Amino acid sequence: MVDLDREQDVEELRRIAHALEAQNRILLEVIARKSKEIDRLRGSTGDIQLTLKMLEELNAKTKAADEALAKAEAKQRDKSDRKPRSKTGPTEQPNLPIIEQEFVLDEADRTCPSCGGGLAVMKGQFDESEMIDVSYRVIKVKQQKYVCRCGSCVETAPGPARALVGSRYSLAFAIKVILDKWLDHIPLERQVRILERHGLVVTSQTLWDLAYAVAQRLSVVDAALGRYVLEQPVIGLDQTGWPRLEHDASKPWQMWALTAPGVVVHRIRDDKSAATFGALVGNYRGVIVADALSTHEAGACASPGISLAGCWAHVYRRFVEVEPDHPDAQRALAWIGALYEIDREAGDDLSRIAEARRSKAPPLLDELKTWLWSQAELTAISIGKAAAYTLGIWERLTLFVDDARIPLDNNATERAIRGPVVGRKNHYGSKSRRGTEVASTLYSILETCKLHDVDPAAYLLEAVTHAERSELLLPWDFAAQAK
Repeated sequence: MVDLDREQDVEELRRIAHALEAQNRILLEVIARKSKEIDRLRGSTGDIQLTLKMLEELNAKTKAADEALAKAEAKQRDKSDRKPRSKTGPTEQPNLPIIEQEFVLDEADRTCPSCGGGLAVMKGQFDESEMIDVSYRVIKVKQQKYVCRCGSCVETAPGPARALVGSRYSLAFAIKVILDKWLDHIPLERQVRILERHGLVVTSQTLWDLAYAVAQRLSVVDAALGRYVLEQPVIGLDQTGWPRLEHDASKPWQMWALTAPGVVVHRIRDDKSAATFGALVGNYRGVIVADALSTHEAGACASPGISLAGCWAHVYRRFVEVEPDHPDAQRALAWIGALYEIDREAGDDLSRIAEARRSKAPPLLDELKTWLWSQAELTAISIGKAAAYTLGIWERLTLFVDDARIPLDNNATERAIRGPVVGRKNHYGSKSRRGTEVASTLYSILETCKLHDVDPAAYLLEAVTHAERSELLLPWDFAAQAK
């Protein structure tokens, strides 16, 4: 039996409707004969009642068939009115120049791994594909095939480096997308418009996919930088808001920065709480230079291996702010400036810095502290508040005297955040958790590259190549190789 609610074939439904109409005509003829027989015999009405019931059932089936037919015809009309499905496959690039590039094996690689014999060129046999490179060209890639006489080996010449296996875009192109966004702060949508002017038709989703693929391969570098910074005896820590572009976002993420000489690590987390502090650095053992957030203090209290050092730059700024209303603040600025002068005179040698700090810093600090106590009593005015803030973190501020590795301030970490801050003003943050992971990875690597003055495009190309061979290439290793 046909299920009229599920049947979609219009012709089958028409056939059923015609059949039911024919049955209706037959039943009407039967009713007419029964009526005549009743009139003649004046007999029972049982037969006619049965016939009428059959007619009612048939009418119901006819109505259902008509409704099913109407639905099927409406659906068929909808299909015919729909726009034809857009063409699938690679986007055509009619405005890009096309060149052909053939790849062959080096002579040293033309050896059969089975018998040791030479590999011969298979004439006219290639692996063929297309690739768009950083010069905005479509390259017709032809990878030559080779065969050995022993018949057990067919080799294909390796092709150009791509963003990922099977990608239509070169690795260099994907790296350019990364540098344009995470180094030069050009949003992907703006890159799409720029590329269109060069004749390349591409979507922002494609550019994101390329960046994500490369960032995934660079995750080993990012992880190594994270391990390295937590092995250092003194690190800097700071954080700043990172916009959350989700529709239901109630508050921004927080970008945390960890720094040590020669390395920057960024991590984007939900907040700047003590719990997040513990998750990031809870197992660290050493000195962390940071501002005086209460969450930092709470996180450090829960981690006995951590000592917090204060930032004299934060103190200096507070007295700069109050100086127009309280000229006496110039005295604090002079004392703080003298502390920096001690380090400048000692140069870069840690032993000289340690000796100079131990001999010259204590008298300056004693004078400053005495003056601060005299100002801290003025709790209702701004200079008193600045003095009270300084005294409240005095132990952290003076840790540098006995450890030359501790910088006077956390400016190195604040400089490391500057790039991402400019980036968020241009491309506004991240839409997803994956987006924050990509941003963290790429900002960590690129900001570390800046510290070693290396060409970021050249480094990323080499780092990805090494990662594909399960090798690790860090920015400072690349810088050493380039010398």
